Amino acid sequence: MVMVMAKKTTVVLREDVYQAIKEKAGARNASNLINRILIEYLATKESMFGVMKKTGVADLRDHRERQ
Repeated sequence: MVMVMAKKTTVVLREDVYQAIKEKAGARNASNLINRILIEYLATKESMFGVMKKTGVADLRDHRERQ
């Protein structure tokens, strides 16, 4: 089992979106469904929010090289 930190936040949804989530997941499981949707959406992008470039192990440096 993977332990993940959770952050409580407020999200404003359109009424029709909320009703669709409530019908599909139920009122008590809405957060789980929204998390799954967001993770799937963000995982299909090249990088998170289009800001971070992909890097490889070759880009890593040893801390001793910085002195």
